[in-house]
Amino acid sequence: MEKTVYVYDELHGYIKLAGVFRDIVSTKVFQRLRRIRQLPFAWYVYPGATHTRFSHTLGSMYIAELIAQRLSESGYISRDDVSLVKVCALLHDIGHAPYSHSLEPLITELWGTESGDLVEQVIASDPELREVMEKYGISFSEVISVLRGRSSSGVLNDMISSDIDVDRLDYLPRDAYHTGVAYGNIDLHRLALFLTPGSSGMTVPLKALNALESFYIARLHMYKAVYYHKTITGYQILLRNIYSELLRYGELRDVLEPYVSPQGILNAIREGYYYLWDDYLVSGLLNYALSKKVLSPEAESLIFRLLNRRGYKAVVSDVRMCWSYREIATKFSELRAFIESETSLIPPKAAIFVEAVPVYTLERPARVVVEGVEQKIVDIEESIVRYIPSHVCFTRLYVLPEYVEEVRAALLKFFKH
Repeated sequence: MEKTVYVYDELHGYIKLAGVFRDIVSTKVFQRLRRIRQLPFAWYVYPGATHTRFSHTLGSMYIAELIAQRLSESGYISRDDVSLVKVCALLHDIGHAPYSHSLEPLITELWGTESGDLVEQVIASDPELREVMEKYGISFSEVISVLRGRSSSGVLNDMISSDIDVDRLDYLPRDAYHTGVAYGNIDLHRLALFLTPGSSGMTVPLKALNALESFYIARLHMYKAVYYHKTITGYQILLRNIYSELLRYGELRDVLEPYVSPQGILNAIREGYYYLWDDYLVSGLLNYALSKKVLSPEAESLIFRLLNRRGYKAVVSDVRMCWSYREIATKFSELRAFIESETSLIPPKAAIFVEAVPVYTLERPARVVVEGVEQKIVDIEESIVRYIPSHVCFTRLYVLPEYVEEVRAALLKFFKH
């Protein structure tokens, strides 16, 4: 008799794991997600935000099943598609680097490796995971196609990667729950009940418009209140700068081997020990570096600031709605010119953060069925999303605390001219 495991989730209640899903969760590379936090450094602002990608992926799978079972019963997808989309939801975060979005921009900058590339490599090359998928006849190439949005089934693509995918449908309420920020709460079950395949992706009927609008507004507010909170972003940048420093020291670089090059990471995946590269390895290395005195005093100071919440302060923090990065590109150039001409600060004493984050996808926003006709939500007169710019733009200048007053004074002088 097949063994079934039930995992209690704080959002969804009991989640059933049997067969391929139980065996995937039991692999070392999946258990690693217990040691990858969902919101790195959010706990410096919201102490309860210590949840992991493990619970989020289980939640995403639960929502995928909720939607897929209904679509299967209605004849939109097959029973095999239900299993496939659940596996995709379970594995969509499998390759995330330690501290996720804190370190991934650095990895991309150094090696051109995106988090999606790591997900694909783990699914295709981790020996234990491959063995499980082959045992149950799950095609790793088909899973990757859905995760990349390249599957022949637009329905499956949209469920896993779209404006309203199972990833977002889980992480918004989950992150709201753990931070205590109410803005992320959405009408999950109404959306799951009414999401239906249309001619160009998933749609909702007009009677679910309020739930869809609420989803977009929640996303907007969570970007501002949590995901790009000025303090949280500051500590993510600080860790990035510290990690760059660690890679310069032979003794520490040796400890981080093989995770210091694309080929090294790929070898770790193929040989089955990628699972060791987690938040614990990085945080342990920071403690080791301090205890062994192997870093410069400046690098040690950065680690001390990170561990004791004495990091960057934002002397410029501009948040606005916008339509693209172009609207803030000039501001970035101005801040860089200011740092270079008016101060003696060089990284990591100062850091500039400029980013335009999409609230909805301009090319493919969610679609609503109005009197039998599919319309983009931004084209519907009664929708408030129609009147919201597509991006939230963040422009920040961070400096270490001891330089705050000096830089503020210089900023007044610089922009007065």
